[in-house]
Amino acid sequence: MSIKWLEASGFSIQDFDKKPVTYYDMLWTSLFIANHKEVNPSLAIKLLETYEQKHKVTEVIKFAIEEYATFMNALADTSSKKNEELEILEA
Repeated sequence: MSIKWLEASGFSIQDFDKKPVTYYDMLWTSLFIANHKEVNPSLAIKLLETYEQKHKVTEVIKFAIEEYATFMNALADTSSKKNEELEILEA
């Protein structure tokens, strides 16, 4: 659900460097979307502000980016080193 929400909200890992603050908030919010259905995006940002007073939010965002990248690599199987040939079967 997090990744679907991120994509629907316009998130692009390739553009993270261009919009770091926007994507920073989006990644934080996406973690709540997946794990706390009762938290809306507005409340998630308020929680971010409270959390960052005592903790390193950057570590949470770094985790979110790593999880996103891992999921996308698994989905695309880009980490696979196999070079299998496909066999075409006639129906």
